[in-house]
Amino acid sequence: MKKLIMLIMFFAGAFVLAAQNFSLDGKYRFDVYSGLARIDLEKDNFIYVFNDDNLPNTSVKYKITHVNGMSFIKLPEAFPKEVTEFYIYEKKTDVITDDKILLLAGKLNKKDSPEIILATAGFKNNYSLTTPSFHAEMRKYKDCSSFLTEKNKEYSISNLNNLAVDTPWVEGAPGYGIGEGFTIENSWGKLYTTLLIMNGYISYEKPYLYKQNGRIKKIKVKGLKSGKEKILDVLDTPHPQTVDISFITEPEDIRVTIEDVYPGTKYEDTCIHYMITYFDEVIPYEDSIAE
Repeated sequence: MKKLIMLIMFFAGAFVLAAQNFSLDGKYRFDVYSGLARIDLEKDNFIYVFNDDNLPNTSVKYKITHVNGMSFIKLPEAFPKEVTEFYIYEKKTDVITDDKILLLAGKLNKKDSPEIILATAGFKNNYSLTTPSFHAEMRKYKDCSSFLTEKNKEYSISNLNNLAVDTPWVEGAPGYGIGEGFTIENSWGKLYTTLLIMNGYISYEKPYLYKQNGRIKKIKVKGLKSGKEKILDVLDTPHPQTVDISFITEPEDIRVTIEDVYPGTKYEDTCIHYMITYFDEVIPYEDSIAE
């Protein structure tokens, strides 16, 4: 009997591990106009597909690396200046680009190709390079208990709907903000079954801020009309992930409260980069921060 149980546990574990590993192969278009129509990822090839039909597609090798716990696409040369937003709109020729691209990826159960969000040096305000499908609808937030203000920068609750790097919501209470929270309005009158989350402080220029700040570990989700509530576990990863809120069975506003955190190595500020109500399950590219 013990051998049978061990065998079942082995296959269950293998299934979970397989579910967390998926290919990034796919065609990804850009959010902002640039000299590129899209990029294609094929195995270890990073392919630039240009808008200009006179320019042939260019393929370079790439690999996935980790910097301070964040995932990056490492290129053999700097990202072309000719395709940056600065170059197109402001005609700048002194743009400094980099040979690495911040990678955030999640696999939707109902799609063959994963959703990826990319950011690199040279783009104005470090907007994401690609347009994930989960950014189609704006969310509204209210009754935020606190947010952090540093010098001239506010980490307000509206940041939870912004995919650009360096735009988290950061609670402003003493300590790690246990008990702090906010309400996500159901302005669309739809029944959402998941919360889509990108945990922590996500920065291209300062990837170390993810580990240095707190991240949510457990949250309480409560339907403000039905009164139904549940405490949910959140993975320690910056990649897109979802938690199941299907226990809420009618369209209603929900209250999200911090119940526990992954502590930061330097700061007692708890950060959430992105959080919206959503329809599908999303499996993160990595389910924990890498060393």
